[in-house]
Amino acid sequence: MIRTRYAVPNFFTSLNFLMGTFAVVIAPLGTKQIPFFGSHKTALEWASWLIVYSVLLDKLDGFFAKRLKAASAFGAEFDSLADLVAFGLAPAMLLFHGLRALAPGWTDGNLPIQVAGLSFYVLCAAWRLARYNVAQSDLKGYFVGMPSTLAGGWMALVFLLACKWTDGRITDTIASALVAFQIVLAALMISGFYLSKLVSRKSRALNLFQISNIAVGYGFGLAMKWPELLMAQIGLYTVFGFIYGLIKREDIRRTLTPIEPS
Repeated sequence: MIRTRYAVPNFFTSLNFLMGTFAVVIAPLGTKQIPFFGSHKTALEWASWLIVYSVLLDKLDGFFAKRLKAASAFGAEFDSLADLVAFGLAPAMLLFHGLRALAPGWTDGNLPIQVAGLSFYVLCAAWRLARYNVAQSDLKGYFVGMPSTLAGGWMALVFLLACKWTDGRITDTIASALVAFQIVLAALMISGFYLSKLVSRKSRALNLFQISNIAVGYGFGLAMKWPELLMAQIGLYTVFGFIYGLIKREDIRRTLTPIEPS
């Protein structure tokens, strides 16, 4: 029973890791059509949705770890490795290969900018995950900086919608904006801004609102429908979460336990 209890969250972490790996593998295929489960999407579309699936799976491993009291040092390290692949490397590779496939003229003249953006994003994701593991054990109800999970979800959805709204014809301006957005996400991951977590609140109405939105997000995310709705959800959460963290920043700082130098 004990082994089974720990296997459940690690199973979802494994799926998260594999989804991120598959996204990295198929992103270089670009606009090639890949029929799967009766759905004909390009490799870039599949890679984007695989990252979205990773976001959903990442929340499930944490949920079951808490419910089953199955948190472990191994699980924490495994989760960080999976997150680095799914929300660090996969979104960076998605944008890199996506722009090379859909905006070749822009990428030919801006390869150094692309590589710099990719490198900064992946490094910030790794830094963010390492900092979370060693410095946030005493922080309740808030993240310090944008979680890599949220950044990966943003990158996948913004790229997916950019392709959808332009019918796959990404202009030089949009390509530049996407790389700039990648750099902003990277900077937010290592920033000192506080972001409120989705936790139980005193207000029953607010809890119901949170739960219903999460359910809707899982429904449309798993069905790979209405990415606009998903982006609206994470957009509202990001904006109001950071604003609430800004308002409460002094209260948050008073609760932190200083880390002793090693």
